[in-house]
Amino acid sequence: MGDKTLQKAVALLLLLKNRLGKTSVINNASQNRIARVAGVSPSTISRYLPLWQELGFVVWQGKRSDMLVVKRLSSKTVHRNYDVQRLDYSSFKSLYHSFRDFLFLIVQSRKDYIKRMIRIATNPNWNENFKAARKTCKRYAKMYRGDETETYHEFGLSYKCIAQKLGFCAKTAQNIVSDTIKRRWCRKFTHYSWTILKGVMGMFVNGFTFTTQNYGFVVEANTYEMSHYWNLVLIDGKK
Repeated sequence: MGDKTLQKAVALLLLLKNRLGKTSVINNASQNRIARVAGVSPSTISRYLPLWQELGFVVWQGKRSDMLVVKRLSSKTVHRNYDVQRLDYSSFKSLYHSFRDFLFLIVQSRKDYIKRMIRIATNPNWNENFKAARKTCKRYAKMYRGDETETYHEFGLSYKCIAQKLGFCAKTAQNIVSDTIKRRWCRKFTHYSWTILKGVMGMFVNGFTFTTQNYGFVVEANTYEMSHYWNLVLIDGKK
């Protein structure tokens, strides 16, 4: 997920797949012809075509090996697939940016999934798969003890954490979050508290994130809530 080259390669392949429609085939294929179909430069195709071949996303067929076939991108295991119809396919740049936003939602959805599993694992009377939820929590949830009194603790996602998971700097992670909110794919909630510290004048005080003239602030990581649509797609797998 954190490999930017792979992210761009997948985004470009999604764009090509979208432009081809149901055929998934380019006859008499060349870098120039593939580039015209995808709406990008030939140099961009030459950069990512070898990676597509290496990963098995495309194959060459035909007597002269001049027919490019884009292979199926979905998994035979249905719950592993995601609906990507709401990504922006207007251009490679637009698609890549919306794909980055989509990856951020996947990061958030994993937190939401663990949250749900802990709630099921600590409520054996729920009409859910109690044992499977406990097994999932023990495998993936940090600090999970297996106690039925266990509760989920939300520590949020900092920009630094998002940047590390997606392979970007913190500033880019901030832009990704901002774009995702603009698309109305999620909502952001900020968390902070303040204490009166008269005359602190912006000095460093242990236990506070920062201070101003007369106040000390403790800032915690933001939390996020995905839209109903993406909850269905990424958590429930119903789209």
